[in-house]
Amino acid sequence: MGMHFAFWKYKKDVYLDNQEIYEKACCDGQIIEGLETLPVNEIINKVSDVFSSWDKLDNYNYEGEIGAFTICTTEQTVLFDCTYSMNYDDINKIIEIMLEYDCPYYDPQISTRFDGKD
Repeated sequence: MGMHFAFWKYKKDVYLDNQEIYEKACCDGQIIEGLETLPVNEIINKVSDVFSSWDKLDNYNYEGEIGAFTICTTEQTVLFDCTYSMNYDDINKIIEIMLEYDCPYYDPQISTRFDGKD
């Protein structure tokens, strides 16, 4: 079992129920009105660059000396499924990448989106 790190971007002046967005958009792959379309291929390439020292099993699965993660995407969301053994520096790299795309981190483990609005 791993930790999920979920990311999406709301359209201007839109703010919805974050847990519902996580369940419907990230987990079920539904398209949600009110979310922006993300440059998923660009994000995947950025992750590949930042984690270039890790074993890249394919575009979506990475293994490091400590930890591993899988990337799941829709056109509106990016979800990282990370092992509990990942260190905080690597987790912060993921969060920093997504902040470059104006996608704050949502932690479904504690139902909190770190955008200053929760």
